[in-house]
Amino acid sequence: MVVNGVRSRQALRNLGLCGGLGSFLGSSVIVGLSTTITMWQSGFGLSNAQIGVLSAALNFAIAIGSVATGAMCCRLGMTRVFDRIGIVTVCGFALCAFSLNFWMLLVGVILAGFGTGVDLPVSLSVMSRDAGDPKSGAKLVTVTQLGWQLGMLGSVLISFAVSGFEGAFGGHVLFLILALVSLGVLLWRLRSKEFARLHAVSESLANRGDPHAERTASDGAEVGLRGVARDRSLRYLFAALLVFYVFWNIVANTWGQFQTFMLVNANASQSLATGLGIMLYVVMFLSNLLVSATVNTKWRNPLFVAGGGIAIVAMVLMAAGGGSLGIIVAATAIMYVGLPLAGEAICKVWAQETFPERSRASAQGFILGFSRILCGFFAFVTPALIMPGVIRVTLWCFVSVTVVFVVAGCLFIRLRSRTRLS
Repeated sequence: MVVNGVRSRQALRNLGLCGGLGSFLGSSVIVGLSTTITMWQSGFGLSNAQIGVLSAALNFAIAIGSVATGAMCCRLGMTRVFDRIGIVTVCGFALCAFSLNFWMLLVGVILAGFGTGVDLPVSLSVMSRDAGDPKSGAKLVTVTQLGWQLGMLGSVLISFAVSGFEGAFGGHVLFLILALVSLGVLLWRLRSKEFARLHAVSESLANRGDPHAERTASDGAEVGLRGVARDRSLRYLFAALLVFYVFWNIVANTWGQFQTFMLVNANASQSLATGLGIMLYVVMFLSNLLVSATVNTKWRNPLFVAGGGIAIVAMVLMAAGGGSLGIIVAATAIMYVGLPLAGEAICKVWAQETFPERSRASAQGFILGFSRILCGFFAFVTPALIMPGVIRVTLWCFVSVTVVFVVAGCLFIRLRSRTRLS
């Protein structure tokens, strides 16, 4: 759809790229901190307790940012939050880049986590709104997942490149690069006349009640999670999506944060574990490319079911292998094909297609934030659960977790096919 030439394909492509860069920064702060944590420890003389505080603070800052997105959008406006949340992110990355001690680093991590936590749900909502039609919106949303994967891969590669420097210098370099990228994204959003026209058209159409401005913003509709809770159909869909994403994220987040730790405890060297991690991230990126290419086709739901089946098979294989290195590597590679096909990218698309515009940022933010909080608590006990003596029992428990998220996703598909979203 083109409105007076504003919603051109190029304009929407640029908006998708800008939103994807926000996701790039979101994953970069997580992976960047985890891959440079030993550098900070060496440079600042951090204790193990302080390392735990940094990791927990980042997780909870992202979660708080995600949950707070809906209220911020209601109070300040979705467009204003999208344009200006980068100020917080830039300040956070800059503090990390120029930190002189633990406390500066902690404040920087909290600000960067909060900023990127807000950025993801608000970017998804803005892109879906400005796209003007569900198919274009779904395509833009999947681009953010590619940005997320590139952020993970980029952070690992940068960390590997600076790993030879002494002390915390490598960590300073990585976060300086992220600060410059986030500054570029902020200036792009603030200064782009192309984006300003897209936002203005969408807001104008919504105010006039244009059908493309939604099924989403009906007059008198309640705002935020309250509107979702009072709508019976949306309430069930929200519950299914929440269960799906929480259980999916427990699997994905655990492997994302502790994959190297698990490989090393299975007798891989640090360099081998890092190299395998890079290759596995490439596998996941290619799988996400397939999701992006098929999101608006008849293959979307069959690929979800296939991906869920692949993830279950991979987890069963890993559990049956009893924690041996070869089995873990092979099963993780298989799982990294299945998880993206039945994972976060399609969850984001479902959220944008399902919830009204006035509730979308709140619903998406709550799902992302609540999941992040649970994963943060689970991370405290994960190292003890993946040690050689108990990993086999843990992996069988993860088989059950995988089955739950696949079943919840299939239930969501069924409920949505039977629900007419006006």
